[in-house]
Amino acid sequence: MMDPIIFLIQALIYPGLLFAIAFIIFTQWLSRKITARIQYRRGPVYVGPAGLLQPLADLLKLVMKKDLVNKYSLRASPLIVISIVIGALITVFSVTPIAIKPLYADFDIIILLYLLLLIPFGLAYLAVAHPNPYTVIGAGRYIALLFSSEPAYAISMLVPVIIASRYFNAGYSLYPTSLVSPQLWTINPLKTLSMVLASIAGFLGLMSILMIKPFDTPEAESELYWGIFTELGGPRLALGFFAKFAEKIVYPLIYVLLFLGGAWPFNDDWILGTLVILVKTTIVFAVLTIIDASLPRYKPEQAVRYLWKYLYPLSIISLILALAP
Repeated sequence: MMDPIIFLIQALIYPGLLFAIAFIIFTQWLSRKITARIQYRRGPVYVGPAGLLQPLADLLKLVMKKDLVNKYSLRASPLIVISIVIGALITVFSVTPIAIKPLYADFDIIILLYLLLLIPFGLAYLAVAHPNPYTVIGAGRYIALLFSSEPAYAISMLVPVIIASRYFNAGYSLYPTSLVSPQLWTINPLKTLSMVLASIAGFLGLMSILMIKPFDTPEAESELYWGIFTELGGPRLALGFFAKFAEKIVYPLIYVLLFLGGAWPFNDDWILGTLVILVKTTIVFAVLTIIDASLPRYKPEQAVRYLWKYLYPLSIISLILALAP
């Protein structure tokens, strides 16, 4: 059983709430800088060294504002749901190798997928609980994207876990799978092809779930103002943004652990291995930011059609190859 002190440290400090806040501040600063460079702007400059603390200043500004909602909005339940979402995001950190003492057990990939699937549906509830023509349309588009991508994304995440469990006794668990992740690519040509297809499907799936262009139809600023976040303001908007920004580092982290080798080549050194994982996660986040800043947006029906046409076949074929003897 885990020491209660270690449990509290992992939940509240590292890799819990304080670490999540610090990493979100850094990645959002990086996102703004990359986007600004692509669009021939400067990005954050004044708050903190090189503008590094601008995301924190924006978050604090929202938190200190008055909590106002329209008369048709739900007051308590959205705050409870978004708090649960943030708790789920922080819990995911505790089952990865970056934790001081990772939590893992046989078949814990099922719990991990449940936590990952809980996050976007919590954001959808946040939108529906604050009715507005723009939020309703945005929530409808978001739910359509989720049903078009979440099952296929889950299938692609299962592929490396299945291969690792069959050949390395990983017990259908994330942590042991991440330790043997580099070896999954070299077992035999069939499994290599399965990993390639699953990695492509997984990347497309996380782009859709994270609303990265061309799949950002739920936000679509030029059409829906802020889409699912239109009716939010003050602390509610701060919580919504925090959940969204945390989601943008959790999904790349899981992708790194399953497909990009995890802590390799420093699996035996926790400090260096953790640094490698965080660097790889930051690189994946930067690639997603570049894609988001460079591509145009699909129409809602185009996005859904594309996902069903390409994402599902890739993920299903990769699963069949992973299960093949």
